[in-house]
Amino acid sequence: MRHFPRSIMALIAGLLLVLGLMDGAAAAPAGNAASAAAGTRNAEPADFGFPLPNPEPTLPSEIDRFAPPVFAAAGAGPPAIAEISRTAGPDEIISMTGVGLDKQTGFGIFAQAPTAVEGNLSSSRPLRADASAATLLLPASLPAWSMYLVWPERDGARGKPFAVNRTEAWWLGPDNTTAGTAISLYGRNLAHMNGTSMAFIYIKPANAPGLFVAPTSVNPFRVEFKVPDLAAGSYEVWAHNGHGGRFGWSGPLPLRVLGKSPWTGQEAHILDAKSFGATGNGASDDTSAIREALEAAAASAPATVHLRAGTYRVSSALTAPDNVRWLGDGMDQTVIKLDANTGASMIDQAERNVQFERLTFDANGNTGSKPLMNLGAVSNLRLQSVRLIAWNIPALETDRSSGIYIDGSELIENGSFYGSSNQLFMTNNRFRMTGYGESVVALWGGRDFSMIGNDLANADETRDDGHGIGRFFVAQGHFGNLRNMYWEGNRSHNAAPHDCNTVDCNKGEQICFEMVGSELKDGFIGATPTSVTFAALAATDERSGRDLVIVGGTGAGQRRHIVDAKANTAMLDRPWNVVPDRSSRFAFAATASQIAIYNNSFEGRASYAEHDSDSTAVLLYGNVYDAVVDSNRISQMRHAMMTVALTSTSGLSPYFLQYSNNNISDSNSGLYVGTTFTDAGTAGVWGGLGNIYRNNTFDRLAHIGVEYESWSYEGADYNGTVFEKNRFTNLPFGFIDGFRLMWTYNGNFKEAPPRSSRKYNTILYRNSFDRGSAPLPRSVGFKSLQPANTWLNIDSTWTGFAAGNSGPSQ
Repeated sequence: MRHFPRSIMALIAGLLLVLGLMDGAAAAPAGNAASAAAGTRNAEPADFGFPLPNPEPTLPSEIDRFAPPVFAAAGAGPPAIAEISRTAGPDEIISMTGVGLDKQTGFGIFAQAPTAVEGNLSSSRPLRADASAATLLLPASLPAWSMYLVWPERDGARGKPFAVNRTEAWWLGPDNTTAGTAISLYGRNLAHMNGTSMAFIYIKPANAPGLFVAPTSVNPFRVEFKVPDLAAGSYEVWAHNGHGGRFGWSGPLPLRVLGKSPWTGQEAHILDAKSFGATGNGASDDTSAIREALEAAAASAPATVHLRAGTYRVSSALTAPDNVRWLGDGMDQTVIKLDANTGASMIDQAERNVQFERLTFDANGNTGSKPLMNLGAVSNLRLQSVRLIAWNIPALETDRSSGIYIDGSELIENGSFYGSSNQLFMTNNRFRMTGYGESVVALWGGRDFSMIGNDLANADETRDDGHGIGRFFVAQGHFGNLRNMYWEGNRSHNAAPHDCNTVDCNKGEQICFEMVGSELKDGFIGATPTSVTFAALAATDERSGRDLVIVGGTGAGQRRHIVDAKANTAMLDRPWNVVPDRSSRFAFAATASQIAIYNNSFEGRASYAEHDSDSTAVLLYGNVYDAVVDSNRISQMRHAMMTVALTSTSGLSPYFLQYSNNNISDSNSGLYVGTTFTDAGTAGVWGGLGNIYRNNTFDRLAHIGVEYESWSYEGADYNGTVFEKNRFTNLPFGFIDGFRLMWTYNGNFKEAPPRSSRKYNTILYRNSFDRGSAPLPRSVGFKSLQPANTWLNIDSTWTGFAAGNSGPSQ
């Protein structure tokens, strides 16, 4: 264990006790040693609650050194961080909530260059701080994108340190698999330097050594790798992004390696449907023959029914037996066509280990309003190179299912419903929407969902019913929480409501989280680190559960999953960082969390500025937490990206969201951030906390760059919102803070009434707004129409507008 000279450590300890206390950015190095007081030892990961594999492996040489100090408790009542934004580089801002984060508080920061023997300890003042939240600019002198420890300190008392850029492993998909299969680990901060070149995966049995596995692809939110040749059993998967040394591990995630695939053996026993009398001539009724083949396959399962090239006419529903594969000769060669008006689904049941491969199912308009496949609860369903022709009806309907794989297929439909299912994987599919379909995917609960490399378009724009409304995905919390959601490499084309006389144009959000259903909860009795007791509390009956969210007072910004409720006490999945007290405000909420939307191309319609719609690439609405929208290309939207809080008790607060590195062009407005669609207000409830908008580029906007909107109700206030290093060009209105901006045209902006949601401690850092080629008359660079809002502008500029080129007053 390395120790540092006592003279240097004493100097650092003194410097940490004399932090200045003023608004604005300031950072001062406190020495090059990594201890804070004479005689203190270097920290262990357990000192900060960071996990380690057991036994601990030797780290690969590429992983950075990291040797922070440990701080003995000093003083009484130290300030504390409740929640903090988790990703930032040097000269970037982090936002946090907590207690004692006021003007008397400073922050310590530990960093260590990758090859340095010793770390660096510095102190920094907050940009803004109040009783609920603080924002901190990380010094530009920190090592390039690495792991940093940050802690609050005041009057010699230091709070618990939190890590920025530390590896966060959220989930595995699939989490039941076989040796040699490619799977992915999903999370945040997974890649070295937040790039695409390096990550570390370590797989081990419990309490036994394991092995490092080389990834096959890497990005900051997903690492793909092949499961090594492991015996069947249960394993732990650990991840490391190469930063933070022994402190940089995330895990463990559970992985079950199976002795064989759920579909093993189906390929070895093949039954030819024609040998049971099926003709495939498009004229004869093949229903009975196909049923006989399926029954024979079920009796000898695992097995495959082979439907050779041809068109198989059926006149009633078919059931998919367990452990049976349906195999055609190609989706253009083998077609099963419903040729009688049954008013029922073509496939009306599937339960376990079912595959459909290389064929087409054509509902032919004969299922009424029923989905083409009505599967119920199914375990291990695979569609590979399958076409589902489900014009004006859902292609699939299922609920409480697990292990659904749809790959390389084409779904012509008005949307599918997956209920509260989990472990859903959609890759390289073509979705063609009809009948103004609501969305490709609707989820009302569940977890572990991934869409990679899919393509969304309208089925036939020459037909009035050949359009969708532009949605890839809609999440709602009717069945409880959703968590672990991922999008990458998806593409949409001309995707938005096209005719407001035909379809409700208050739609069109391509990735849409509408998380309402909150219940503000009074009657607080007491709390422990892992529980909260109320005067009355009933167990939830939602199948995916609910979260307990602190929406005001002590500990605001934290959420915990309720794992049990008894004796009026909510038992939580993990400890609070700041334990709530009688000042805290609580909500029971169906939430969406741990979401990454990365490197997609979202395109709306060219009519984005001609009529009002909710055409939006990403809408995060209500109870959404820990979501990252990064490196997407967005065009032709009414509102490119939206963050919405509600003051009604039906839905409350998006907290700790990050929108970064996105490129937006040829749209009406760029960012919408605010409170809207409210029917009541509750003072003291935070609507937005810790949300970051960083390094996004906007060009050719017809209306407003940033719509910062309020409505006429109390509550749902925002605190610690950060806009940094965003670039806006060719737009008539830059940053507008006002009332009901969504329905404001031609610059007729309205002042917010006295009772309205407010925005506190908004940070504008090094943004650029340039009118460019937009019309000059009535153009406005910055305008705030709510005097109660508070701002800090550092080096943001507004250029070429008729008014508002000086930005906000400080």
